[in-house]
Amino acid sequence: METRTEDGRLVIELAGKVDSANADDVEARLVEAVESGGATDVVIDASGLDYISSAGLRVLLRLLRRTESLSVVEAAPEVYEVFDMTGFTEMIDVRRRLREVSVEGLGLIGEGANGRVYRLAPDQMIKVFRPQVTLADIEAEREASKRAFLLGVPCAISFDTVRVGEGYGTVYELLDAATLTERIREDPSRLERLAVASAELLGQRHRIEVPGGLLPEATRPVHASTDAVAGYFSAEEAGRIRALWDSVPAMDRFIHNDYHTKNVMESSGELMLIDLGEAGSGNPAMDLAHCYMVFNLIGTGAGPTSDDDMGFLGLTYGEARSFWGVFSAAYWGGAERAAEMDRLLEPYAQLMYLTSSMAHPLLPDEYRPAYAQKVREEVLPHYDEMLGSLAGVVVP
Repeated sequence: METRTEDGRLVIELAGKVDSANADDVEARLVEAVESGGATDVVIDASGLDYISSAGLRVLLRLLRRTESLSVVEAAPEVYEVFDMTGFTEMIDVRRRLREVSVEGLGLIGEGANGRVYRLAPDQMIKVFRPQVTLADIEAEREASKRAFLLGVPCAISFDTVRVGEGYGTVYELLDAATLTERIREDPSRLERLAVASAELLGQRHRIEVPGGLLPEATRPVHASTDAVAGYFSAEEAGRIRALWDSVPAMDRFIHNDYHTKNVMESSGELMLIDLGEAGSGNPAMDLAHCYMVFNLIGTGAGPTSDDDMGFLGLTYGEARSFWGVFSAAYWGGAERAAEMDRLLEPYAQLMYLTSSMAHPLLPDEYRPAYAQKVREEVLPHYDEMLGSLAGVVVP
């Protein structure tokens, strides 16, 4: 039995078998390790554990009572199955060992802000995440995809989380599909039809009521961005930004939180969603403000752009604006109402764009004060008229 300290936690390695023949000895050594180190946060590294019996499980149960936190990591599939079948995964945080996958030689399907997607098998793809994306975030995205699927949201089925070198990835089913960006690039004349279809898809999803606790609160990304950049504002300014987001009326509808032409795929004439890492439950106005931001604002922070410039979406800025015009009119049932809703959404979209840009880890620090100043000049002067205005953005 080997021990080490990682991030203030006592890590104890278990190897071989733990059964009735050696359970007492293992327990004595575990207790000695915990008490000698004065540890309250203990992690059992089960990477070398081949088998654990009920006697071994009871050892861990008694150890749990001696600690404030006890978890098991790197459990082999057959060991994890014992924990799961006996209900111990409900009492102790048990993490199974991730299978290892290499992407060497695999075909690249696409690339986004959080990672790259490769063809893993004829019917499977793997999304390999960038180093800044934590394992907890990756697992949360996979769980959100699973729960969204159970709610009836058309999305790719997720399989398992895997190791890819020093990083992580998630395996999804590979559909005979292409993103809306790819479809428009293939044939620009499809833009209007796809904009209408995607508006109908989002409207349908916004009518899904999410049971309490099934998905996280949809405002968490904007609150996280606000907290991350609060130091660039006075206490009063930061408080006003938080108050604007808090004024969004609470609802329990399905929210994608990252809806755009790279995250909607078309397969045999049907549309489905991908990249559900930010999906949640809340007010559809949050989804629509994000959409407005993506199609109208991203890229504008660097200066004037022409309609021919290529944007984040893989579309020209002119195409992105055209897509939004058709999309918004289709979603709201007419251009006149769409223009009124756009007027309400625009300042929130601007606030979302500026604060999320400031909070982005790849933005050089010297640019953050300039974004903060744009919030002061372009958003906060309209605080009184913005506060609570999204109550008027009602799902049609």
